[in-house]
Amino acid sequence: MQLGGLERWCPLVVARALTRTEHTTSLLRKLEQEYLSDLSWEKRENANHTVSYSNFRNYLFEKLIKSKDELSQFLPPQAVERHFSGDIHVHKLPDSLWIPYCAGWSYRKILEKGLRTPSIVSAPAKHFDTAVAHLVNFFFMGAQEWTGAQAVSAFDLYTAPFVKADKLSYTQVKQILQGMLFELNYPARSGYQSPFTNITLVADVSSGMLEGDAIVGGVKVGSLSDYVEEALKVDEALFDLYAHGDALGQPFTFPIPTLMLTRNFDWNGRRWGELSDKIFEAVAKKGTVYFLNGYASNVEALYAMCCRLTIDVNHAVLKSKATLSLKLSRVDAEEAYESFLKAREASRAYGIWAMPDATGSIGVVTLNMPRIAYYSKGEWSVFEELLDAALQSARSVLRAWRERYKLSLEAGFMPLTKEYLGHFNYHFGTVGLIGLPEAAANFLRDPFLWVEGSFRRMREALEVEKKMVELVRSRVEEFERLDGTLYNVEEVPGESAGYRLASSDARVLKDACIPSDGSAPFYSNSVVPYYADIPLYQRAQWEGEVQQLFTGGVMMHLFLGEQPDPEALKKLVYRLAVSTKLVYFSITPTITVCHGCGTSMTGYYPTCPKCGGDRVDHWSRIVGYYRPVRNWNPGKKAEFKLRVTY
Repeated sequence: MQLGGLERWCPLVVARALTRTEHTTSLLRKLEQEYLSDLSWEKRENANHTVSYSNFRNYLFEKLIKSKDELSQFLPPQAVERHFSGDIHVHKLPDSLWIPYCAGWSYRKILEKGLRTPSIVSAPAKHFDTAVAHLVNFFFMGAQEWTGAQAVSAFDLYTAPFVKADKLSYTQVKQILQGMLFELNYPARSGYQSPFTNITLVADVSSGMLEGDAIVGGVKVGSLSDYVEEALKVDEALFDLYAHGDALGQPFTFPIPTLMLTRNFDWNGRRWGELSDKIFEAVAKKGTVYFLNGYASNVEALYAMCCRLTIDVNHAVLKSKATLSLKLSRVDAEEAYESFLKAREASRAYGIWAMPDATGSIGVVTLNMPRIAYYSKGEWSVFEELLDAALQSARSVLRAWRERYKLSLEAGFMPLTKEYLGHFNYHFGTVGLIGLPEAAANFLRDPFLWVEGSFRRMREALEVEKKMVELVRSRVEEFERLDGTLYNVEEVPGESAGYRLASSDARVLKDACIPSDGSAPFYSNSVVPYYADIPLYQRAQWEGEVQQLFTGGVMMHLFLGEQPDPEALKKLVYRLAVSTKLVYFSITPTITVCHGCGTSMTGYYPTCPKCGGDRVDHWSRIVGYYRPVRNWNPGKKAEFKLRVTY
C-alpha cells in the first residue's frame, strides 16, 4: 500500500481534534475532572480496567474520538446515528475502527513457528517452560491487535509432550503453570488491564483432537494421543492452582478454562483419578470453568474441523470474495469452506470465548431488542420492519469493519496477526442481541411479567424470544449469502451495552420493562433474567431451548450464594449436561475476600466472619469473568443486587 492511500484511509483524527486549541483545552480539562472525580460511568465501562494513568489515557482517547462527527468519518453515518440514539450498540469503540474483536489462535502453529515478532525471533520451544512463556507473551502481544478475547484449544494436550520430554514432576509442572496464571493476570495491557484469555482443556474427551500432531522443538513427535497421561498432569496442576487462587485467595480471572463435556468425560475418575474430583472442588470454591456441553451439540466436530483447517492452511490470505489463495494439502478452498460451514451447523452455538482455532469475530453490533419490541406495540409485522432497519445498520458497520481490517493488516497495524493468521476468512461478523426477556415482556405489553407473571405467562414470553432469535438468524443467514462472508448471532455479554441502552430507554420509554434496583437500570444478557425467581432446573431447561437457536456465543450462569458440596455439584452438572439443551454454562459462587485479615471465603458475607472487619470485596462474574463488584458499572451493580442465587 502506498503512503497516499494510507493517509486517505486513516485521517489523523486525534491531531485534528487537538488543533482546535480553545475547544480542546476546555474539553481536556473537563475530561480530566470527570475522571478524577469519578463523574462518568464510562470510567468503569470495563471491570477489567484499573484506575491508573494508562487507563486515564485510554479514557481521553475514547472521549476525543467517540463523537458523531469523528465516527462518521469511518463508519456509515446512519449507523453512527443509531448508535448514539440507542437503537444499536457498536462495540469496542474507538479501537474497533482499526482492529478486530476476538480470535482463536492455533497453539500448534505457535509451537511450530516459535515466537516471531517484528523486533525479536524465538525458535520453536523445546521445553515446557518455554512453550508456556511463548503463549503468555503471544497473548500479551495479541492483545495489542485485538480488542477482545483470545483463545487457544487443547492447551493441556499441546503442552503435554514437553512435560514428558523434560521428565517433569507434578511439582515442577505446577510451579511453571502458577507463573503463567500470575503473569496473565498482571495488569500489563493498555488501560492497566490484563489480556482477556481463554484456554480449552480437552484431556482425552475428544477423539478428533487426539489425532492431532504433537510438536516439540518445532517438529512432530507422535500424536497428541501419546501424551494423555501428561495432559492429565497439566490439568490436575491447573485445577489445584485455580482452587487456591492468588496470595489473598482471590480467583484467577484469566485464562478462563473451558471444559468440553462429551460422553467420554470421566465423571467417576476411572481414567483420570483424583482429577475428576479436583475439577469440581475448584468449581465449588472459585467457579473457575465454563462447561461446553457436547451432549446437547456436536461441539467436538467444529473444534476438530477448525484444527484440520489450521493444519492444512500454509499461508492463507483472502484475495477477494471469489478467490481464496489457500494452499491446502488435501482439500481446495471451496471444500474447506463448505466443510467449515457444515461443522459449524452441526455444532450450533459455541462458547463466547471458547473459539476454535483460526476462527473468531471481527466485531459485534448489538440490537436494542427491548426498544424494538416496545415500539412494535405487539404487532409482529411492525416488529419485523423495525428489526430489519436495525439489522441493516448493523450489517453496514460489519461490512465497513471487515474492509478496514484488511487495510489494517496490509498497513502493518497487526504484525502478529499477519504472521500467525494472515486473513479473516473464518471470522464472523457478529450481530448481538441484548435484553431478550425484556423484549418479550414489552412485546406482550406486560412489563412486570418476569417478577409477577405466572409460569404460563413466562412460557409464552419464551416462545416470543424463540421467534425473535429465529427471525434475526434468518436475516443474518441471508446477509451471509449476499455478502459472501460469515455472520453469526450472539447472546452478547453486554457488560456496558446493557447499561447504556437501558439508561437511554429509561429516559424516553414509559411503561416499558426496564429492570432496576432503584439506582440504575440494565438489560439482561440471558434468556431467563437473573432477577426472575425461577427454580434452577426450570431455568436451565428454558435457557437451553433458546440457546440452541443462536449461531454465536451463548451463556447461562447459575449464581450460588454459598459453597456447594463438590460431589453434589458434580451430579448437578451431569444432570444439566445430559438432560437439558444447554450449550454453554457456568457455576458461579460469590467469593468474599477480606483485606483486613487476608481471608478468602466462598459465599456472600457483608463482613468478615473471621475478624469481623468490613474491608471486604465481593467477587462474582460481571458477565463471563470474575471481578470485584466495586469495579463494576452502575447497571451491573444493580443487576448483582437483584440476582437470584441458588
